[in-house]
Amino acid sequence: MTAEDLAAILRRSPVVLLDFDGPVCSVFAGYPASQITEELRALAVDQVGELPPALDAVTSPHEFLSIAADVSPELAQQIEAALQTAEIKAVESATPTPGVEEFLAACREAGRPLAIVSNNTGASVRAYLDHVGLAGFVQHIEARDPSDPALMKPSPHLLERAAQALAVAPERCTLIGDQTTDVRASRAIGAASVGYANKPGKADDLTAAGADAIIEHIDELTEAIRAS
Repeated sequence: MTAEDLAAILRRSPVVLLDFDGPVCSVFAGYPASQITEELRALAVDQVGELPPALDAVTSPHEFLSIAADVSPELAQQIEAALQTAEIKAVESATPTPGVEEFLAACREAGRPLAIVSNNTGASVRAYLDHVGLAGFVQHIEARDPSDPALMKPSPHLLERAAQALAVAPERCTLIGDQTTDVRASRAIGAASVGYANKPGKADDLTAAGADAIIEHIDELTEAIRAS
């Protein structure tokens, strides 16, 4: 994928929607997602006793939340509250993604609106951006709706809300994300998607999901923004 290929996508869909965990920072670098999931599992056992098999095998806290909502609304509320607390704690030790500050600056220099669109809780996104001094680069944050886990990506709900907040049509947006759920959400509403393959094997998965482009480094996006 050349800078010109990326630039062509960004010319067609110039409004940037940026996933948080991965493209902006490694949220769970110091407080692993697997540890948080085990803590949520212990909370669920305290509340409902024996867990259904689907919850026994889960290693992702967001997936755990989604499945908990199928068990009972009350349990989902408790898991949501605990996960919010864990995510806010996690960003205290999150590590920045190399090149992201330069990318955000390039978007601002080019006059491109930019929103964070994340399955993480909004308070954790805001806390991290404030802590590292990046809040001024972001026009809008659209984060997990605490009332309904089903609205997390791959649902297009968060992308639609972000586009509305920026007063643009969804097809004018490009979502940069490192998960197939990001790509699926983008495709559902006609937005472009750039898959951030920051780990081995991700490029194949993101390509199979239908990403319009694949990058391995955020610097590739910075170059494309400047060329578009």
